[in-house]
Amino acid sequence: MTSLYITESGSFIKRRGGHVVIGRNNETLMEVPLERVEDVSVIDSVQISSELITEFLKRGVPVTWLSGYGRYFGTLISTQTTDIAKQQKQFEWIGEKTFYLALAKKIIHAKTNNQLVLLKRYARNAQEGLIDLQIKNIRAIRRNINTAKTSAELMGYEGIISRLYFEALGKLVPEEFSFTKRSKQPPLDPFNAMLGLGYSMLFNEIMSNIMSIGLHPFVGCLHSIAKGHPALVSDLIEEWRAPIIDSMVLALVKRHSIDTSAFDTSDKGCFLNYEGRKLFLARYNAKIRTVNQYLENDVTYRECIANQCRNYARAITHGDIELYNPLEIY
Repeated sequence: MTSLYITESGSFIKRRGGHVVIGRNNETLMEVPLERVEDVSVIDSVQISSELITEFLKRGVPVTWLSGYGRYFGTLISTQTTDIAKQQKQFEWIGEKTFYLALAKKIIHAKTNNQLVLLKRYARNAQEGLIDLQIKNIRAIRRNINTAKTSAELMGYEGIISRLYFEALGKLVPEEFSFTKRSKQPPLDPFNAMLGLGYSMLFNEIMSNIMSIGLHPFVGCLHSIAKGHPALVSDLIEEWRAPIIDSMVLALVKRHSIDTSAFDTSDKGCFLNYEGRKLFLARYNAKIRTVNQYLENDVTYRECIANQCRNYARAITHGDIELYNPLEIY
């Protein structure tokens, strides 16, 4: 199967018989058999024919729009997948605070575990004691996760842990990619620029899966319900940030697979340029299709994400938190 990333501004994508054609001006750049297209991500100004959009809707192929800076705009997917019974359950559990809080604790515990494993893995080849303080403090805060009484309290602990985690990451990367904190809108440095685009791609991955199994993306167990915020996507992305995006970005900079020439910096922030995006998206596509080494079955990260979304739906439907166990790396 093929994931299409259309990154060149002014490009077009249309249907020609049984193929998807990608081109620019009067030139055809690529043709892909329609039945092989799994998902499409459109970056910057790209035109898609209405005929092809209709075909994607029929086939359940999600189409996602991102800005050149990695900002997520939205995903087009058929409404035929909507499962109102599942969504009714999602809303019913809002009034039952204990159930959603228990799920949220599992998510944050797994996220923190994955962050600690990644830090310890890269600290082995770093200056001795470089991030010992951050690791010690994360472990201390982690003890409070299981005793949190509310989602707001849990999110408070998560926020402190994330601040310590990114502070440590900034010390582990090569000097030209060093940073002091997570910066988002806009990213202020190359490392944050890659994290931002990576998280947007991962967000798209989870959004597509949530919608394809009929769940409501705006009703989650951890993040608050708010206008324009797909809270459930923000919840389910947490376990995957470190093992997929953070590890990938760390590998890129530690192995010198990317340098600062791949970025443009202005008063609007720091972002991957055209060549940088091409390189990054190719690595993301390879990573998401890599077999997950932490599971016994030979399944890719993409398949694991789909499975986890289904497991979450089962937990919601049956009211059993044991049916959803976030990934914990080791």
